[in-house]
Amino acid sequence: MFGRSHYLVIAKVGEELSRRGHEVKIFVGDTETYALKSPLARPFNMSQTFKNALKQIGKQIGKPGAGIMAFMTHVATVQAFYCDDILGNNDVMKAVKHADLVVGDSLDMCGSLVADRFSLPYVTVFTNSLSTPTAHAFALPLSPAYVPQFQSTLTDKLNFVERIQNVYQWIVVYLTFHIGMAPPFKELKNRYNITPDRSLYETLVKVDLIIAQMGFFLEYPRPLLPNTRVVGPLLTSPSKPLPAELEEFMQSSGDNGVIVVAFGTALTNLNRDILAVMASAFAKFPQKFIWKLNEAESSAISVSDNIKAVPWMPQNDILGHPKTRLFIGHAGLNGILESIYHGVPMICSPFFGDQFDNAQAARDAGFAEVLHLGKATAEQLVSVINTVLTDPSYRESAVRISKSIKQLPRTPAQEAADWVEYTQAQGGLQYLRPRGLDLPFYQLYFLK
Repeated sequence: MFGRSHYLVIAKVGEELSRRGHEVKIFVGDTETYALKSPLARPFNMSQTFKNALKQIGKQIGKPGAGIMAFMTHVATVQAFYCDDILGNNDVMKAVKHADLVVGDSLDMCGSLVADRFSLPYVTVFTNSLSTPTAHAFALPLSPAYVPQFQSTLTDKLNFVERIQNVYQWIVVYLTFHIGMAPPFKELKNRYNITPDRSLYETLVKVDLIIAQMGFFLEYPRPLLPNTRVVGPLLTSPSKPLPAELEEFMQSSGDNGVIVVAFGTALTNLNRDILAVMASAFAKFPQKFIWKLNEAESSAISVSDNIKAVPWMPQNDILGHPKTRLFIGHAGLNGILESIYHGVPMICSPFFGDQFDNAQAARDAGFAEVLHLGKATAEQLVSVINTVLTDPSYRESAVRISKSIKQLPRTPAQEAADWVEYTQAQGGLQYLRPRGLDLPFYQLYFLK
């Protein structure tokens, strides 16, 4: 899967397997420059078709008003171009043919096609929620009676009206997957003559092992199939010492501390009005702010003396610093998991995808508030920052969850690697798949 946050999660599992002596190759397009320094990365040439499509999706990310169907269909189209470059690359296919097992990203169905092409065991890693549209690809239980559906922003405590809303959202997400996301991969499966005796859905549901990193108060309890293992947040780790310049800035904040502001790598060039609201609000606080801004964003606004604007920051290490008081971000899963690992409360401003659900779950868990910056005034932002800073319950909730993660007997990366090794040793885990996954709906529900 293209995208830095997705790559980092998969790479964490790969690095742990490599430390155990396995030969690990992570195939990644040469457009993903952040990955190319890794000794495990095996870059392959990307077509101009994919590059053009990637530019288009970059322009769409974060724009308001795009429905689930339109956005996810566009994502799947770009994924299919990426997958075409993988399946059509002889060197990549030769390497995969001699592999023992394939690990892929759950949001991208290409991994299933690659594994099925060579009859290899397949492990998929959910880098996002277990309720994303591709959950339908793997037939995960998603009862709308109590499991909040993708982008519903509901909790698992539903009244009658909310259950109706949740059923409607289930239908929307179901159709998004089957009508919007699956067709490009059906076409690829046919073009490359991959197991023509079975359908795309039969290929997808054959997954041997599903590894999930949610849980820990960010995924509401639901039934899981025997081949699904929730291991916890894969990217979290103890913080490292900061570079001297950053450490000096953190210490200069005194007892007031530092507020971290970052909106990930997918959200770039935020609207100038949003940036102005944030800059105006931050200027009113005694705390210092470290704010990730690219060159275009920095040139669009002026900032007060208590703000340090940086093009990049060691986010995990700053969140783990004792002077950090609050994290303001877009509710990307990796950022939320890093924040709670270090016991730092949050203000979430979701923009697209699973961020809305992540933000709601964070608020429901008690360590965050949600404020949509595209609609907020400076006064509203000041008010919510004051609320989270002065009410101790937010930090107490974050610290409680942090302890639950740090007390795991195995790190998430270790447990994930354990299960990948087990899958390889068994030659697949098809015996963990319930027979119901192969039954037509009329038999499953006693209609015939």
